[in-house]
Amino acid sequence: MRAALFARFARSWGLACVACLVVATSIRVGAAATPPFGPAEATRTLTARTLARQIQQDGPQKVVQALTQNKEWPQTRRAVATGWQNWIDLMPDLMSATDPATTRSLQLALRQALPRNPRAVVAALDPKNGPVRGGRTICAPAGMPATWHRRAIRAVEALHDIHLSDVGADCLDALNGRTRS
Repeated sequence: MRAALFARFARSWGLACVACLVVATSIRVGAAATPPFGPAEATRTLTARTLARQIQQDGPQKVVQALTQNKEWPQTRRAVATGWQNWIDLMPDLMSATDPATTRSLQLALRQALPRNPRAVVAALDPKNGPVRGGRTICAPAGMPATWHRRAIRAVEALHDIHLSDVGADCLDALNGRTRS
């Protein structure tokens, strides 16, 4: 009787041990793929404030490298294209250190933001109308839909800020297909 009871106990205990080993092994395998507190994206919170602080401490080149390494450019572009002021304010620093492909994608994001937040976009433009952030580049309607074009013209025309008048005029000229001498 004792032998039968012991055999039944040992069998159920053995199955429990095997189950524990399987669970422990699968948890350990999963741990190698993701950190213990969730995916890597959840552990890093990207905000304009943190980026501005990092740019000030480490310089734009290191921040651009980190954004590339952590695959955070899509989030950055979306925030800029949405017209969020603090993100647009970072563009002059970041675009000075980006590769040509990333620069083009950020130019497009600024172009998309123009009707949504014309003051921020025009303030981020290069006063010398350079090829990276100049009004001729950012405000050019090439490839943009007609609705964007009409909304962008109205938005820039409604912008009345003496500090942004020259840059705004460059942008408006580009939107209207004119060149200034």
